[in-house]
This record gives sequence, C-alpha cells and structure tokens, in this order.
Amino acid sequence: MRQTIFTAIVFSCLLIPANASENHIFYTASVEGLRTVNLNLVSSDVARDGDFDVDVVITVVEKDSTGNSLYVDRSRHSASIRCGAPALVKVSERNYNINSLLSAGIDWKHDLWLAVCMSPMS
Repeated sequence: MRQTIFTAIVFSCLLIPANASENHIFYTASVEGLRTVNLNLVSSDVARDGDFDVDVVITVVEKDSTGNSLYVDRSRHSASIRCGAPALVKVSERNYNINSLLSAGIDWKHDLWLAVCMSPMS
C-alpha cells in the first residue's frame, strides 16, 4: 500500500514544471492588507533521504495589491516531505510534525504538505 501511494506521489510531483513559480503557489500571507507574500513550489523530486518521500524547492515572492512583484527572493529554499504517517516536513535539518487531518491555512509547512501529498492527480 505504501509503495502504491509513494509511486502516485512521485508521478504527481514530476508533473510540476520547473518554471512553476507563479502557477503553484501553496501558501499566501497577507501583510497589512496591502501586500502578499507567496510561497511557491518550483520543483520536486524523489527524496534523497529514505525517511522522506519528496524533496521540494520553494521560492518567495512579495506582491502589491495590484499583483505587481515588489520582491522576488532568488534563493531556492529546500524542504523534504514525508506523506505517510507520521507526516513530516523537514526544513533546515528540523522536522515539523504535520497533523494530516487538518485543513489548509494552519501554517505554511502544513500547506506545503497538503500541496505535495494531497493534491489531485490528473
């Protein structure tokens, strides 16, 4: 069962194009109602660490209320995700437990886990 879920996750992640910085926003924070900070999923691959399923790269873009980019962080931030129990997101060598029963909007790590592990496959 785990192998079937893992295979489905890998194939769905490989469908995310490398230039998807604008198309795969998984988290948006509003700043003073005038600006937004978007966290974008730009790439994913099979995890190098066997305790995780997927390695991802995240970028950060700040926009004004009209959608114009104010700041684009050219850094590429890495994270690893475990979709199965216990659900985890690993950032900078720190593991964050994810409650997979909760819906979106908890925090960016939870929403990243949802985007990678629970997104529908076509």
